[in-house]
Amino acid sequence: MVHAVSSKGIIGLGALGQAIDRFVPACENPAAVLFTVKAFDLEKALTEQSNHWPESTPFVTLCNGYIWPVIEKIRPQLGKRTIRFGMTTIGSTLKADGSLEVFSNNTVTAWGHWPDPASQSTPAKPQELELLKVFPGGMWLDDVRPIIRKKWILNVVINSVAAAYKLERNELLSSQKSRVEEALQEAIELAKKLWPDLSRDASEETTMAAQLWQVVAATGGNQNSMVRDVSLGRKTESDYLAGMALHYDGFRLLKSLHKAIVG
Repeated sequence: MVHAVSSKGIIGLGALGQAIDRFVPACENPAAVLFTVKAFDLEKALTEQSNHWPESTPFVTLCNGYIWPVIEKIRPQLGKRTIRFGMTTIGSTLKADGSLEVFSNNTVTAWGHWPDPASQSTPAKPQELELLKVFPGGMWLDDVRPIIRKKWILNVVINSVAAAYKLERNELLSSQKSRVEEALQEAIELAKKLWPDLSRDASEETTMAAQLWQVVAATGGNQNSMVRDVSLGRKTESDYLAGMALHYDGFRLLKSLHKAIVG
């Protein structure tokens, strides 16, 4: 779903008692439009929504996955619009009654400047900074690359291992400790392939391993979203995570996990 956010938010339209089928802005110039769609839906969402909002309105992607080829592909259709890259650690779990419980305590939501021509990045607007205050742990970053890359690496490991082994809750990842740690090493090396300017020494990688298990502990009760997609027979984002390994030699484990997920 695309969330158009401003000081007044959005208005959802639909038949009474039925799902909302379209959104209209509650004001003419929202602070930003946030895209929380799956990575494989991002191209369609960006191109469709580009016609509905002023070109001066930044688009903020809060998607998992390696999405930069998508942005580069459709950049000409987006004109001079600024594309912000961001991330969020807000989690959720599906309850027995079918409702979705959202966890926002001790979470981070951030977006900011990514020094890349495709982003057409501009300085933060005052209303963007105000909008970020709405989110628990909301922050603007002058260089958003480190936090997004780290989030991508952790997503590759946690989502891929959980989905391949059908571990419904993140806390169950401890049962696959050796696989998790091997996947982390491969994910770090894959990130270096995708972002040639990225470099990590041994101490940084040790720190990342500790951070990974901290994330697992903090989100232990959460239902893994990719496991949920697999169990429901839905398309996953694995092509944009472990599936990126298919473009390179090596990465035996990540390729095996991806194959187990997509079949």
